[in-house]
Amino acid sequence: MDTVGKLFEKILLTRFLHVVNERGLMRDEQFGFRPRHSTSLQLARLVERITRNFGEKRVTGAVFLDVAKAFDTVWIDGLLYKLTLLNFPSYIVHTISSCLRGRTFEASFQTATSSRRGMRAGVAQGGLISPVLFSLYVNDMPSPSHHVPQADAACQLPGVIPQRPSACLSEWRIAINVSKNTAIIFARAGRHFIQPRRVTLFGEPIEWVETTRYLGVTLDTRFTWSPHIDHVRKRAAQRLGMLGPLNTKSDLSVRNGVLLYKQLIRPMMDYACPVWRSAARTYVRKLQVLQFKCLRLATGAPWYISNGQIHEDLGVPLLADHIRSLTESLDSKLADVGNPLVRQLGRHLR
Repeated sequence: MDTVGKLFEKILLTRFLHVVNERGLMRDEQFGFRPRHSTSLQLARLVERITRNFGEKRVTGAVFLDVAKAFDTVWIDGLLYKLTLLNFPSYIVHTISSCLRGRTFEASFQTATSSRRGMRAGVAQGGLISPVLFSLYVNDMPSPSHHVPQADAACQLPGVIPQRPSACLSEWRIAINVSKNTAIIFARAGRHFIQPRRVTLFGEPIEWVETTRYLGVTLDTRFTWSPHIDHVRKRAAQRLGMLGPLNTKSDLSVRNGVLLYKQLIRPMMDYACPVWRSAARTYVRKLQVLQFKCLRLATGAPWYISNGQIHEDLGVPLLADHIRSLTESLDSKLADVGNPLVRQLGRHLR
């Protein structure tokens, strides 16, 4: 999209959000694509519920749903119908309609180009307003006892999917990748529970698993966070291997080497850290070893220079201190959020 188009969409988004926020149209349970409603907080909400059940000596069943091509399959007429029901100003509805209808696409590979086809569904990938449109599109999805929706994933607690949400998914043409859905039981180590009963969606069974991926983190039945840290370490090590030749075979400065680490590797290690840091402090040391390796690679420091000295000279905090700082920063911002579900999470992040 060109600069003028981006500017126009930003203006439209500002007016759209003004209506949404002024009238409180977005439900409290809707996280993602909202200021101060990050995926980390959504994860914290899920973790808080499960750990509370642990304290009450109960197990927790959960079903994780995978939404197929979330943005690409939005039913345009259905979206416009919902905006009309919500009494959005007619000029906003007409403008969004003109942006979504009549679009075309074509695919190119090397010298070959496909014929141009019309797009009959979906909101534009990469569009500034697309995430908000999708969030509002699924905003009225029926909620069981605990439901945390997201653009391409949703979690249902407890692990039984009522008929009404299934019918709603079909009615509004929200496609679910049934083969990618998972069901899991969270329970303290040593606690025994009966074999969970069969769970189905649209007549197809959902597999019970020992670990599952949700919003970028790996959850396991015992809530140890060990599989998540192992996955992060593996990905970070792979990326470190890619950066190694760049540093040793080029004139990359120390400053830029450290910048690459902060931009490409550390975000992988500290993602959602306010959620898992209290339960996985021992694993932070394993991630710290990777930070040592990265900074040594960036500086080319000889073996007799201590890791502590390298951190001090570069002004890079130890990973545990960095994670603590991120958690405290996030916690300090929660009190000013109007959503009560967000404010109460501060107690969990401390």
